[in-house]
Amino acid sequence: MNRNHFPRVGALLLVGTLSLSTLPAQAAGYTDLSPSHWAYTQMTRAVDLGIINGVGGNQIAPARTLSWGEFLTMAARTFAPDAYQQALEEGAAWDLAGYSAAAEAGLLRAEDGLRVTPGSLGGGITREDAAVLLYRALSQETQEQYAAQAQRLSGSDLFTDFDQMDQVHQAAVCALSDLGISNGKPDGSFGRADQIQRCDGTVLLMRTLEVVDRQREGEPMTIVLQAVDSESGQALFSRRHVVEVGSSLYGLQEDAPQYYVFEGFGAVNTVTSACTTYYVEYRPMTQAEREEDAFWDQVEDGTASFDDYWTQPFWLTELGENPAKCQLLFGTTDKRRFDSQAEAEAAITTVTVPVWTLSGGVKKPSTTTLQVHTAIAEDVKEIFTEIYNDPEQFPINATSTFRYVEGTTGEHNCGTAIDINADENYQIRDGQILVGTCWEPGVNPYSIAPGSSVVRIFAEHGWSWGGDAWAADSDDATGYHDYMHFSYMGG
Repeated sequence: MNRNHFPRVGALLLVGTLSLSTLPAQAAGYTDLSPSHWAYTQMTRAVDLGIINGVGGNQIAPARTLSWGEFLTMAARTFAPDAYQQALEEGAAWDLAGYSAAAEAGLLRAEDGLRVTPGSLGGGITREDAAVLLYRALSQETQEQYAAQAQRLSGSDLFTDFDQMDQVHQAAVCALSDLGISNGKPDGSFGRADQIQRCDGTVLLMRTLEVVDRQREGEPMTIVLQAVDSESGQALFSRRHVVEVGSSLYGLQEDAPQYYVFEGFGAVNTVTSACTTYYVEYRPMTQAEREEDAFWDQVEDGTASFDDYWTQPFWLTELGENPAKCQLLFGTTDKRRFDSQAEAEAAITTVTVPVWTLSGGVKKPSTTTLQVHTAIAEDVKEIFTEIYNDPEQFPINATSTFRYVEGTTGEHNCGTAIDINADENYQIRDGQILVGTCWEPGVNPYSIAPGSSVVRIFAEHGWSWGGDAWAADSDDATGYHDYMHFSYMGG
């Protein structure tokens, strides 16, 4: 059975890309694209639609100069996806496929005089030439309107470099300016001859798509809803739907397959003319979620009561504080911390766990001891054993566990919090470092990265990570982050 009695199990739709064979890339996985980046939202949406890809090494290079080949490919994926896919299937390289598809779709026209050939696709594209390609993606009526308007504006001060452009470039720039796609440069020019960065080109492209989608709103489209296992990529089912451009995808939700839950949704949640295939990601249920599912079966057949819900064992591996964890730790659901140091010390035990250490750049097996709450001692052993056995072999050079500080309510007082490699995983609030010296995941071997084996394994056992437990995102400049900290009650 699949039920959603409480909001802790999400049931949302994830939209995907043009490809039927692979899961969409995740923009959040690019280390050089912070949520605070001005182009983050549009680049994330472009990634989810399969319009732009990374450059390798978990990077998307937002500041890198955009080449003709890249921009033509992005434009073709957006406004001529069928022609682009056909060119690929016929054996064309990705950039040549973009060139031919853009030409076939009328985005790239000989009469426009753009100086690009199949042999010059590696060169950078200028802002005014990119404007022409985007202009040609607009409706014919819109193009004619701005061609006439540009003639009337010749000699005006729309942009300081407007009169340096020929008529087709003027029409394109006039259209992009008037439609809110491009506002030009701070110095009053359009920056006609400036080469553009990948972030700039993506934003211009996505804004143009928004205009095109508004022009085509209500137009019927046949789309494919492709359901996949978010962990393995395995196809679960595929269904076709006839929908309208601009319509919400939420209306296409269906019950999850048995032992699956909806994972969430990406940066796209409405039907766009640029995409005909959307991925619905279903995450396999955890063991705890299966146990919850079984509990509701028991409620239905009368062998369990709804009143038992909040104290069921499956809550012990749920993130954050809940009555079941309180019952386990303190013997009652009404208590969440020890009342005194003596009471706390009576509940603490010492465990020895395996760890990897680093010596001269070489990982070596070792052990360390931890003081933790007796009720979770075996769980802590399992966590560190799994971290030790994981292929990542994350190295640990320091830990801090039980320490009772009078007058505080932190979980270290309870033996339910563990700090790992404190110096290399700082505690920081709104850009101000409070404890530790750095946090350099991917560079410093002791720094804990989001999605790392350490974070994943602790989470599977119901422990929250201070790196993302209390902040809206991973941007160090805002919010509170404690990258060293893991806590069983989420505090």
